[in-house]
Amino acid sequence: MSVLEQLQQMTTIVADTGDFEAIKEFRPTDATTNPSLLLSAAQLPQYQHLIENAIAYSEKYSDRNLESQIYSLEKMEVSTWLSINW
Repeated sequence: MSVLEQLQQMTTIVADTGDFEAIKEFRPTDATTNPSLLLSAAQLPQYQHLIENAIAYSEKYSDRNLESQIYSLEKMEVSTWLSINW
């Protein structure tokens, strides 16, 4: 039994990383929603489509600048975490 498997029997495993491939590989119980982790993901080419989709979403549902930015950030956050495929 690996150390990770032993820990999983005693505690909740939470990922605190911008490396979403590691999250997929190790399948923690939960993950943080730290904005700096989203920034890390946003800079990776494989997640660029999430940013583009978030911007398109915010432009569709808001014509006000601040509200549009908030919609965009929220959409990106949700889309990023969904892309991990829990």
